[in-house]
Amino acid sequence: MNKLVKPTTLPPLNAARLREARRALVEDGQATPDLAACDPALIRSWQRSQAAGLTAVGRTSGTPHASALQLAQARELQHELVAHARPAMEFIYEQTRDSDSIVLLSDAQGLLLDTLGDTGFANRAERVALRPGANWHEQWRGTNAIGTALAEEQPVVVHGSAHYLDRNAFLTCAAAPIIDPGGTLLGAIDISSDHRQFHRHTLGLARSAARMVEHRLFETRHRDSLRLRLHKHREGIAGLTEGLIALSDDGWLIGANMTGLNLLGLARQDIAALRVDALFDVTLDTLHALGHASHGWPFEVRQHTGATLWVQLEAGRGGIEVMPNAKAPVLPPSPTPVPEASVDVERLLADCQGNVSEAARRLGISRTTLYRRLGRTLG
Repeated sequence: MNKLVKPTTLPPLNAARLREARRALVEDGQATPDLAACDPALIRSWQRSQAAGLTAVGRTSGTPHASALQLAQARELQHELVAHARPAMEFIYEQTRDSDSIVLLSDAQGLLLDTLGDTGFANRAERVALRPGANWHEQWRGTNAIGTALAEEQPVVVHGSAHYLDRNAFLTCAAAPIIDPGGTLLGAIDISSDHRQFHRHTLGLARSAARMVEHRLFETRHRDSLRLRLHKHREGIAGLTEGLIALSDDGWLIGANMTGLNLLGLARQDIAALRVDALFDVTLDTLHALGHASHGWPFEVRQHTGATLWVQLEAGRGGIEVMPNAKAPVLPPSPTPVPEASVDVERLLADCQGNVSEAARRLGISRTTLYRRLGRTLG
């Protein structure tokens, strides 16, 4: 006799039933039986879209689109996010290449800052404004992965007819929010493709990309802080799934990635509100002593719950600093090259405040040549 097994999740609705469930909710205020199969986050998004005055059919009017200058200014304002997101976007693109998909980055207001994807699908995507400068906030585009991930501050999938605007129903999209080390929502990273290309692993890729960006943002912001790498397993330290937290000199929690907060059972609001002795069953001095005794290797630390985490202590090792893409300054005409044999290279470098490129320019030689000259001088 076959045993009837109760499914743990409800089966997905087809496009027609999904559209009807949405229509009944937003137009008639009725909760149909099919609505029970919908993600609560999706239902909330439909309701927000309705409250914004959007209609599912036809084109929306007044949707903002940034000019080239406005987009450049927005990218400059978020240069750190854009710089660190690009390698993650390229990684995701390599996994999804030739699958008619596109990877997108938005800021916290839904403005698309960067895109990368297959040319054929990118051309189709541009017809619904999936291109830099377009705004995909729910207020303007209704339910969509980017806007809904930002509104809910959690990873989401919006597939086909789950989009509020019917004209976007040809898409399937997965997006994950990006949170900075101070707990502030910075933007979202999204993978969009034709709805016929839906794959359940896409959301996992978007989450991984967001995690990669958050990791790099942490390393940049707290390159000079006392940093703790955390994981439940020793072998997980320095991997993609590690938690990261930063402490001030007097032991206050001043930064973390989302994985670190989750490992410690904390919320984003706990950043700058707790000291290390509220996180672990040790003092700051004890933590330093354990780190010193471990000679840089991971060691175990007990939490107040009794659980233990592997911790690796780092301090002052530096990180990646991202500089804005400022316009190159107008330089005065190059002086007549000075014969390098007659120059005190170290003094010239000091006069140039350590700027090797400027010192090489004054000498009329390449940076490589100058480095060789410095090597001979210092050797």
